[in-house]
Amino acid sequence: MKLNHANLAVADVAATVDFFQRHLGFAVVAYRSDAFAILDDGHGFVFNLMVGAKGETIAYSRNFHLGFFVADEAEVASKHAALVAADVEVGAVNRTNRGPTGSVGFYCMTPGGFLIEVAASL
Repeated sequence: MKLNHANLAVADVAATVDFFQRHLGFAVVAYRSDAFAILDDGHGFVFNLMVGAKGETIAYSRNFHLGFFVADEAEVASKHAALVAADVEVGAVNRTNRGPTGSVGFYCMTPGGFLIEVAASL
């Protein structure tokens, strides 16, 4: 079995779509009047974004995040620098003891109100 899609409710579909297109390379597959979008990462994963139910407050746990693992530490640094240059608020690049060799990465809040992580194994 392969995980092939996720669906998240967000307060601002348009801003979240723009973020994933500009900064993470996702392509828009479908877009319906700022209420629903389907994004494709080009690697077999489809990401659905939709507005919450009327009157619903959308809130994710502070630990909830989507992870993007990249090839190496240089790619982490490059993505971090690109986001900073685009005036996106990002956390510091940190090393952790996760996995057999450790990892390096950072977290960033999306316009959709959830974190993403960009990391690489060391």
